[in-house]
Amino acid sequence: MHGVEKPRGSGAGNLMRTPASIAFFIRALDGGGASRDAIVLANALADQGHKIALLTLQAEGPLRSLVSPRAEIVAVGAARLRTVTPSLARTLRLLRPDVLVSAEAAPNVVALLATRLLPKTLRPKLVLREASSPSAARAFPVNAANRWGYLAARHVYKRADLIVALTEGAKRDLALNFGVKAAKIAVMSTNAVLTPDIMARLSQQKSLARERGLIACVGRLSPEKDQLTLVRAMALLAREHEVRLVLAGEGPLKPAIAGLIAKEGLSDRVALAGHVDDPYALLQRAELAVCSSIYEGFGNAIVEALACGTPVVSTDCPYGPREILDNGKYGRLVPVGDAAALAEAMAKALADPVDRGALRRRGFLFTADRAAAEFLRIMGSI
Repeated sequence: MHGVEKPRGSGAGNLMRTPASIAFFIRALDGGGASRDAIVLANALADQGHKIALLTLQAEGPLRSLVSPRAEIVAVGAARLRTVTPSLARTLRLLRPDVLVSAEAAPNVVALLATRLLPKTLRPKLVLREASSPSAARAFPVNAANRWGYLAARHVYKRADLIVALTEGAKRDLALNFGVKAAKIAVMSTNAVLTPDIMARLSQQKSLARERGLIACVGRLSPEKDQLTLVRAMALLAREHEVRLVLAGEGPLKPAIAGLIAKEGLSDRVALAGHVDDPYALLQRAELAVCSSIYEGFGNAIVEALACGTPVVSTDCPYGPREILDNGKYGRLVPVGDAAALAEAMAKALADPVDRGALRRRGFLFTADRAAAEFLRIMGSI
């Protein structure tokens, strides 16, 4: 990717036919879902022969081991998003990628600004991935950076060459509430959730013995995931059923969750497992997986559960769960924030027979290779 200057305009439209140079701008290698998705997609593209660079503020972190040796990791030389724009522009000038792909609201803003610091002849095509449910994420931002990112998104997103949304719901949201023309928004039919290694493992491995009454919830312990409602649902469910819940994840909501567990007398029924390196082992043992979110960018944990043949109950939140579960065909959907409805759906899911093969087949649609093929198809439009 280094070397002599090359003319612009020959790369993106020919992505399906010739190797292209594609740069992914991610915040860090610290384990965030959007960063992980970008890395898995980038790896699949690198495996297909494209020149891939991962541009990041922090080149070390838990996700580094996930990066393919075929992809280059480039530290852009700044400690914070608010100060990285000039460094990112210099990096782009040096690498000369055909396409710059970014994800998350704040990095998307920075990516647009950095490309505008370059002469038009040196600008890569700019593709912004909307990795969340934009209106909900604007109202309930996960962090301060995304707060200002979504405030600026209305002015930034429409200036990109293309917006890639992960759900039809996010596309409608961007068109209605962020001033982006629908023609400029593409929806990927799949997300890069299952890597080839995970696919091979789940395809070859015999199902583990299910632990009777075990319910799993995998995700960051934060307000938008609303595990507090799930704990309240467990208090209702545990009155009549022998069940226990394992919450896998870390986050700022952990003290409040621990307090509610104690208040409801569920210390022997609900376990805070912390970060789990291998969620698949937990999901294969569980009889049921639950998503209690207020909103989702997509719902990777739902896909992971389906791929393990584990039934799912999820809130019908914007926007991913309904689309992944095909309007309830592959799992139960309940209203957001309704503990009683969640408890009732969990009880029914535990009692009903399960076609694990159908669940696995649905989960196996969301692979890195399929996502890469869809990404390249979409890139042909620019």
